Amino acid sequence: MSPVRHPPRRMAAWLPALPLLACVLCVAAWADPREQAERAETAYRSGDVVVAMGLFRQAAEAGHSLAQARLADLLDAAEQDAEAVDWYRKSAAQGDPEGEYGLGRMLANGEGVRRDVEQALRWYRQAAARQHVRSLEALARATRSGDLGLARDPAEADRLEQRAQALRGAAKVRP
Repeated sequence: MSPVRHPPRRMAAWLPALPLLACVLCVAAWADPREQAERAETAYRSGDVVVAMGLFRQAAEAGHSLAQARLADLLDAAEQDAEAVDWYRKSAAQGDPEGEYGLGRMLANGEGVRRDVEQALRWYRQAAARQHVRSLEALARATRSGDLGLARDPAEADRLEQRAQALRGAAKVRP
């Protein structure tokens, strides 16, 4: 009779959660991408990154642009930069400002892709034109410091920061 083999401790800790995760993923497979993305956001906010990533991935693969950007955010945080860039590109190609900003940031920092400040500025500006706050802030920082090949212009940096602050304030007022 052969000895009983037990899974490694790390794997054993996950075993009780596998049926639940399987159920969540099965239900998610039948949901539309928008609903999956909303459930992924809820899971992420509650700290369940594993479920959030699975739901974001399913919605992203179904073409949901915001889910593509959110999945890329998680991949970037996990230092899976090349895959993150791919998802940001897909999101940006659909005109999603989160994807445009994320792609701009990856290009500006040279993460997962060769650094390209011209393209980074292009994506930041495109997202800023869509009133994307973090893109406006990135442009303000670059304008203030002279980074990304921009001329230092404190007045323009102040204008960009004020625009970003106004948008942040407007977002807090909305119901």
